[in-house]
Amino acid sequence: MKSRNRLAVGLSAAALAMTGLAAPASATTEAEPTVRQLLEQCENGNTDLCEFHPSGPPETYRGAYELVGGATNCSEGTSTRIIGWQSSRSTTTNVSVTISAGVTLGEVFEAGFEASYERQWSWSTTKSDEIRHELGPDQAVNIYAAPMRQKVTGTYELHFGDPYYGHYYWYVNDVTVDGPQENPAWETRVESKPANC
Repeated sequence: MKSRNRLAVGLSAAALAMTGLAAPASATTEAEPTVRQLLEQCENGNTDLCEFHPSGPPETYRGAYELVGGATNCSEGTSTRIIGWQSSRSTTTNVSVTISAGVTLGEVFEAGFEASYERQWSWSTTKSDEIRHELGPDQAVNIYAAPMRQKVTGTYELHFGDPYYGHYYWYVNDVTVDGPQENPAWETRVESKPANC
């Protein structure tokens, strides 16, 4: 019976840049696959098993504010404006392979997330709203909006029927998936700017 070796692959971009992929002392000198190569094996269905295991609870935080609209009053009087805005936010990751809804890596992530937390992952969110704002003469404003987001870090576990780069088991650690909270609360802020009248 063939012996099966385990090999942990660290994933954070900084760690990869500084140390590369680490192999145990007993590993062969055979070249090691990249994170992209490993995750593409899962994506292409070339593994016997591919699972995502969260390493801790989701972290909730306020997302970055982004410019979503604005208005300018170039008249000599004060004007009350109803300023409409819309913003869409999606899921991002810290790996160079797409992890999104409708692709295998995304489905594997969803299954691991739902099994661990008994709720669904929200891949994207869109919000449309309006703000009533009073603008003085030759005044302009920008509107910024930010939703609540959540991120989860975990490990992709891959099993191969035949050795892949000399190993039956591979682990891609520290994969972070970052997306909007389900039905997120949005915050807006209005900032004055020079009017281009």
